Amino acid sequence: MPIEVTSGPQSQPDSRGRRLESWKEIAAYLGRDVTTVRRWEKREGLPVHRLQHSKLGSVYAYSSELAAWRDKERNRHTLAGATDAPDPEAGPKPARIRPVRRWLVVGGVALVGCL
Repeated sequence: MPIEVTSGPQSQPDSRGRRLESWKEIAAYLGRDVTTVRRWEKREGLPVHRLQHSKLGSVYAYSSELAAWRDKERNRHTLAGATDAPDPEAGPKPARIRPVRRWLVVGGVALVGCL
């Protein structure tokens, strides 16, 4: 008797939300490029699950885990931005001249001085 599959992995979300089955689906859910999402997984701890196969692996993620991660990251960046704000009493920062431009300015002044 053959086994019938009545629903796919995306048709009925469980308590963890909808299962996203590829980097492309994960990136589309987050509204970013695949490269960005892969970098976030490596560096920022994006909750992506991996299945290792004989040659290549596959990835999947749950929408609720991604939403919780995104909210946590937003809060972390918002709080970091509030504490790293420049002191308004300190006044504007002096303009920095890059080293290459500095030598061009010095050379130009020297050239004008010779004329």
